[in-house]
Amino acid sequence: MADDKKKGYPKIPRNNWFLLREKFKQRTPERVSPSYIATALAMGEASASANIIPPLRAFGLIDEAGKPSDLAYDWRDDRKYAEVCKTILEATYPQELRDLFHSADVDFKDVSTWFARSAKVGESAARGYAATYMMLLEADLAKAKEAGSAKPRTTASTTVRAATPAKSAAPARSAKPSVEQKGTAGDRGHGQNDEGDNSKRGFSPQLHVDIQIHISPDSSPEQIDKIFESMAKHLPLKG
Repeated sequence: MADDKKKGYPKIPRNNWFLLREKFKQRTPERVSPSYIATALAMGEASASANIIPPLRAFGLIDEAGKPSDLAYDWRDDRKYAEVCKTILEATYPQELRDLFHSADVDFKDVSTWFARSAKVGESAARGYAATYMMLLEADLAKAKEAGSAKPRTTASTTVRAATPAKSAAPARSAKPSVEQKGTAGDRGHGQNDEGDNSKRGFSPQLHVDIQIHISPDSSPEQIDKIFESMAKHLPLKG
């Protein structure tokens, strides 16, 4: 029974859950190994072993040897997805939790607080447990669209602003020379130098580039590293 199990709960990022399900729909593997997970989800094998394999076993989708179960074949079937989520909930989580939070509109903070108290874990781990529980509670395949890409779910926005110049542009000069411009060759040379200086002191806009990176909390450390590696490659900013 789920109530008799040691108080520790599985957690898996939402995008990894749906991306892996999509892989199973295309072709269910004979064995789910760390190497398979690492390749399918673009992460390291160590991360796959520590973060993905355990919840798949806890949910009963694969056995100890990594072989997919009958439940895994049902999991990939859109028509059976909601029933599979219900089966996993009943087999994995205690009755108390399911009695308290049994609908998709429950408050995430309340669920997270329950996990923090029950499992005696910190806020970060409790949020991870709560996110996985609510994903199963929702049993919503529409959420799969949010993880339709094999790339980590991130967004980046770049804002370019032209700063207001400290000095206004130099006034336009008349096409006709003024009286003061007439004079000796030396005076004219001096005037020409002044014009050159004025042009240097004219409109000089400064460019500021602000880059904002929004990273999904579901992203793994390896995915986050790849984001910044890609930034360093495609945005070679010099200080």
